Amino acid sequence: MFLEGFESFLLRNDLHLDLSKARLNGNIKNIKTGKFLNEKDMSTLMPKFFKEETEYLNPVLNASETLKNLSKECQIVILTNIASKDKGRRIKALEKNDMNYPVITSSGLKGPVVAELCKNISSPVFFIDDLPQNVDSVFNEYPSSTCIHFVQDQRLDKLLVTPSSIKHRLSKWEDIEKLILKKLLINDKRES
Repeated sequence: MFLEGFESFLLRNDLHLDLSKARLNGNIKNIKTGKFLNEKDMSTLMPKFFKEETEYLNPVLNASETLKNLSKECQIVILTNIASKDKGRRIKALEKNDMNYPVITSSGLKGPVVAELCKNISSPVFFIDDLPQNVDSVFNEYPSSTCIHFVQDQRLDKLLVTPSSIKHRLSKWEDIEKLILKKLLINDKRES
């Protein structure tokens, strides 16, 4: 889980994340001085975090089991905005947690990448992300997909607003599994 791992990393570095707003920049405070980190500090902090911690981040509760179940019916692909140089670390973390799926790295909004990946796919496409701008981007770039705004952290649940274009906001992997399997069943019935 990114947020828990990130907060542990911050604490070890005498820093604290103020979650009064759903963002990192401008919300990380030095515990000793009480001052927020500036953009320059953030530009060194984030690469350090990904280098040191990516491999050790724990998955969200039930993520591994749910993806394993869904992989019987779906092709799972991990699309992450981690730097390419840290891709190996992300793969190790996923493999350590029994999530051996293809990993694609990118940067920025995920809609254009999903549209490119799926341009020749006729099967249903499901996109799951915690960032509102990513689910909205995918909805706009590849509107036939089912976009799921996934917010499992209760603190962020109060801060993140699901775009009005998105019908599904879920907080548990088990609910995601139910939704996807239900939609796949409906799709199979239509094709029969």
